[in-house]
Amino acid sequence: TDQCFKPEQDEMSIVYSLISRGVTVFCEYTSQTGNFVQISRDILEKVEAPDDETPTYNSYTYDDHVFHMVIQKGVYYVAMATKDLERRIAFAFLEDIKAKFDEKYSEIVNTAVAYEMNKTFGKVLVERMEFYNSNPEADKVRKVRGEVDEVRQVMVENIERILDRGEKIELLVDKSEDMNEQASKFKRSAGHLQRRMWWANCRMQAIIVGSVSTVLLVIILGSTKCFGHC
Repeated sequence: TDQCFKPEQDEMSIVYSLISRGVTVFCEYTSQTGNFVQISRDILEKVEAPDDETPTYNSYTYDDHVFHMVIQKGVYYVAMATKDLERRIAFAFLEDIKAKFDEKYSEIVNTAVAYEMNKTFGKVLVERMEFYNSNPEADKVRKVRGEVDEVRQVMVENIERILDRGEKIELLVDKSEDMNEQASKFKRSAGHLQRRMWWANCRMQAIIVGSVSTVLLVIILGSTKCFGHC
């Protein structure tokens, strides 16, 4: 069975990110697996975008993790991070991908379909998440830009405030190593099954060819009346 875990407190990182228009997810990325993807959809359903174009900043605590969110012009920029990650880092990441996404897709964002940008912008999510998770320069970038101080202005709520009673479930995150090991096992099993099917197909083709050849031989011999009388 799969093993689920809650990351250690010193593993401060952005675990998962997505960009969407409401519940229509354009792109997302995570190096891990768990039920947080479905939980993010529940949050998107509950949080309404503001009517004006002023960006709003929210953080929703969920067990040992926090869903940080920036909403502007109907587009949701979401990052799920460990609770101990500085909020300024999480929102610096969100502001970063927001600027890049808006520059590239602002003209089609209102008509784009689900996962339309996953292949192209998903690479940006990967690169920026790695930067903000591992590069010490990430915090300096946030300070130099001098943007709005989300640390003081962001609205922090517990997830129960937006989810209905009984709707909250335990947040589970699986180690990427477990996921990779499962993928390797699946590939090995798939390869073995493919080889077995290939040999079975070869045997079947040999039987068909032999049967057809026998029938043709009988027909030829019958047409020449060589059934032992030649």
